[in-house]
Amino acid sequence: MRFKHILLIIIAGAMGLNVMAQRDSIINMESEFEGERKLFLRDANKLTTNPVIKEQMVEMVTIRYSTLPTRKTVLIEPKPILPAKINVEEKLAKLYRGYARAGYGTYGTVPADFYFTDGRSKKGTYGVHYHLLRSSGLNLNDGDTIPDRFSDNKIELWGKKFLKKTILEGGLDWERNVSHWYGFDNTRYTSSDVVMDSLRQRLNTFGGHASYKTFDRDSADLNYRFDLAIRNTTDLYNGRETNVDWVAFASKLINTELFSGEIGMNYNSFGYTGPDIGRFGVPILDEDGIRDRKYDNAVIRFVPMAQTIWRDLRAKVGMGLYIEARGDNPGHFYPLAEVSYNLLDGLIVPYAGVRGSVEPTTYLGLYRENPFIQTFPDLRNRNNKLEGYGGIGGAISKTVSFNAGVNYNSWENFAYFVNDSLNFSDTVTTFYRSVGNKFTIIYDNLKALNFHGELAIYSGEKWKANIRGDYYQYTEGNEVHAWHQPSLKFTASGQYKLKDKFTVSMDLFYVGSRWAKSLVPVQDVEREPDGSYHFKLNGYTDANIMVEYRYNKRLSAWVQMNNAFALKYQRWSAYNNQQFLGIMGVTYAF
Repeated sequence: MRFKHILLIIIAGAMGLNVMAQRDSIINMESEFEGERKLFLRDANKLTTNPVIKEQMVEMVTIRYSTLPTRKTVLIEPKPILPAKINVEEKLAKLYRGYARAGYGTYGTVPADFYFTDGRSKKGTYGVHYHLLRSSGLNLNDGDTIPDRFSDNKIELWGKKFLKKTILEGGLDWERNVSHWYGFDNTRYTSSDVVMDSLRQRLNTFGGHASYKTFDRDSADLNYRFDLAIRNTTDLYNGRETNVDWVAFASKLINTELFSGEIGMNYNSFGYTGPDIGRFGVPILDEDGIRDRKYDNAVIRFVPMAQTIWRDLRAKVGMGLYIEARGDNPGHFYPLAEVSYNLLDGLIVPYAGVRGSVEPTTYLGLYRENPFIQTFPDLRNRNNKLEGYGGIGGAISKTVSFNAGVNYNSWENFAYFVNDSLNFSDTVTTFYRSVGNKFTIIYDNLKALNFHGELAIYSGEKWKANIRGDYYQYTEGNEVHAWHQPSLKFTASGQYKLKDKFTVSMDLFYVGSRWAKSLVPVQDVEREPDGSYHFKLNGYTDANIMVEYRYNKRLSAWVQMNNAFALKYQRWSAYNNQQFLGIMGVTYAF
């Protein structure tokens, strides 16, 4: 360091002398310095052998564009606002106005149904329904020597008119029923014993009805209803029946009580050509014999009633006054009472009641119950002297409901069907002949105690089922047994839908053994002291199965099997039922 200072002084001095020399003169001088000198070597900075490239990232500047704001021109075009629609209820499913159903089965069986209505309307509605069921004959293994064809035709026309607070309703109907008395053994009787042409029966029924109803919700107003029904029935043997049924009903709500009253009359006129038949089915042979006869009958009823609801208790009380034109006792008075109580929100509902009535017996009503009756039955009013009932009903869950109870009935003039043996003829013409293939009517008192139980299961639209059983105990009057009345009945029905394409339905029923009475000799049956024959009909089981395939909402195909087990039995004595019936058909909605 010291050496550097000395060197700088020498250089500065030399420069100064040089300047002065240029001005004045030149001076030469030599100097010697003595001392210790230390030399130091610095590290040399050298480049590396392998050059290294260093990358440098250049950040790009984002370019932004801006525009000057300007006002947008808006054109205002006002449009009308449509009224809002609120769907309070779900849209109704498409309603088809009608359908046609037809098929063909064994033994020439033809079922057909046609139904048409005008659809939904607030002003009114009308419709027509036609039904046909016919068969060429039953499978009785008799060589078809006995005519056994049958057919049922029915046409109904109806209409309704909706007024402000009233409904006016009316309709016309026509029904034609053809049947044959085939219940005899053709190996025992020949055409000389039975007039084959007289085995055919045909009933034609024309009728009409009208109704007027009010439905005012104001409790201060009186609601009423008028019903009128008229029909006329004729057969092939100069039988004719005219029936008129008229009802006037009124009701009024006062606070929580509903008071009502009903006045009605049923008039029936029945005429025929034949003998006079007594209540025990035995003809009264007088000097008149077989001639044209006519009987008039009327039943007038007056039924006042009051009913109320107090919390879970429902009660009904009233009376019935009946007056009949025919009979030993023209006037009848019956109490009317019914009570039920709702427990646990409908889980259990006990109920009990008592009532009575008088019902007219008609020729058409007997034929519909048993189409093999004679053409001149004795018609007597059935007196329902007492009907007491009680039981427990309810619902176990939303899908399961039940009912179990007991009924007690006491009837006067209960109609029994008995095989008759009447024969009326002269030397030339046979007016009437029966070999047990026709039923006469016998009237008697009857008491019946019925225990029943029912269980219903409903699981939406997919499947449902119902089971019911009945047990009867009878107490007869003059007769030994309750003819053709079973002591045990069991019915079951169910329906199952598979993926909205297949529907399987089944009806199964069992009817226990019944006692029958015949005024004609029966093979292997001993004659009773009164000249009749008593025998027992076996119980029977029957099943009807139907399978329907729905191609779409309009078109479907179905197969139906009646008496699917092909069992041989008799519903009415001497008349074998068809063992098996198979039918195929289609249904179309429009």
